[in-house]
Amino acid sequence: MSVSIFDRQRILIRSTFAACVISALALIWSHRFLPISDYPDWVFEGSIVAQLLHGNAAASYSFKHYPVPYSGTVALLGVLDLVFPPEISGKVVLSLCIILFALSSTYLLNSLRGDTDNPLILLPLLFLLNTFFFWGELFYLFGLSLFFLYAGYLFRRIYRAEPINWWLIGVASIAMFFFHAIPYATAILITLTLILVESRTELIGPFVISFAPSIGLTIWYALERSSLKHLAPVWRFWSLHQLAGRSLAAFSPFPEFLPWLGIEVPLMKVFAILNLIVALVLTLVVPLCMLSPIRLRTRHSGVLASAIVCGVAVIAAGYEFEGMISPGERFLYPAVWIGLCWLIGTRSFDRVSVGGRVLTVSLIALLACQILFLQINVGAVSNDLTALYSRLRSAGSHAEMCAVYEIYRQQSWDRPHRSGLDVLLTNHASVPRLPYHLYMENKAEAPIFQMGILTYTGLGDNEDLCKSQ
Repeated sequence: MSVSIFDRQRILIRSTFAACVISALALIWSHRFLPISDYPDWVFEGSIVAQLLHGNAAASYSFKHYPVPYSGTVALLGVLDLVFPPEISGKVVLSLCIILFALSSTYLLNSLRGDTDNPLILLPLLFLLNTFFFWGELFYLFGLSLFFLYAGYLFRRIYRAEPINWWLIGVASIAMFFFHAIPYATAILITLTLILVESRTELIGPFVISFAPSIGLTIWYALERSSLKHLAPVWRFWSLHQLAGRSLAAFSPFPEFLPWLGIEVPLMKVFAILNLIVALVLTLVVPLCMLSPIRLRTRHSGVLASAIVCGVAVIAAGYEFEGMISPGERFLYPAVWIGLCWLIGTRSFDRVSVGGRVLTVSLIALLACQILFLQINVGAVSNDLTALYSRLRSAGSHAEMCAVYEIYRQQSWDRPHRSGLDVLLTNHASVPRLPYHLYMENKAEAPIFQMGILTYTGLGDNEDLCKSQ
């Protein structure tokens, strides 16, 4: 009988995993225009990278002469554009982002026990299409997935007393550097924490040597950045509203990702309450780990310490640093995922316990609701974006196109007429970036984000593309 229960649990969880990934991929490939804020810009930049590699890009575009974080995704798009049209390359990158996030999350959570049937494994599936995804922070999501793989590998090797492949560690550190600075910094943070707490000081030397190339790249990048003028504050601490809003956005399984979905969407208040409940539960994961009995805290104490350190970093990193908005929120997922890994390692929520069964059923029901919510609303918004693109494309002149564009652009950002829970949950829309698809189609020049691998010396502002013309 017990074998039968385990088999059913295993089949149920694996089927749920497959259904969530397939649903996310279907969503990506079913619609040409997706409500992802910065995604059109990244696809456009990828097409420029391909043009530079072919030697036929406009003179105003060039590669930076120094290594830059936030360049991995655009470089990947550019390489894919050598084979596929830019929009297909974009879909491939989005698909890789989803698959890698799902697999790496499961890999990390299973690091301390080979227990693929624990219901806690299902939690990351709620965030395959998370707020960062709809914001278009693909660099961060790729870097985060690489961090999950790195942390899972490190936990496995240290707690199973197996040799560490330091060449692999070095390659992983360089890859994390080129995708996003925060996952890279988090990898250093948790490695040092793990080594010190577990008294494995003999690993410090190999660790430093393995990270030396990426640390050299970081110093090079920092020196180049220091020569530039920045208007943004060097560092700014959280306000309570900012911390609550960012935490809620990060852990919302029902992202209100476009203003015109708004708080008036049917059942949106119910979804908002579910968002609040899920966010509160996940925010309490690290405190729950800290309050566990002493006998549990002595198990895998380095992992527990890593979760706590990442939780502290959420607060300490603050709301703004050198123009990066909310660097602290980038530590939320590492803190909670590592905390979940530790809970699974301590056999919390056993698969055959009453609590485990209730959690499994609850999470599967929540995932089913989320899939339905996203399929309906992403489809509706994608249809709106398609209609808007048709209007932009059929405009008789540039001035006419900008008149249409400006009306929608003004509706895409937080405005005074939207307040309370609406503003707290709403992410920026993709309308301000939609003309990039038109520029790609016409092979026209346009201003870009210059935080990554490319430099643009032309005129214009990527925050308002019509002002650039």
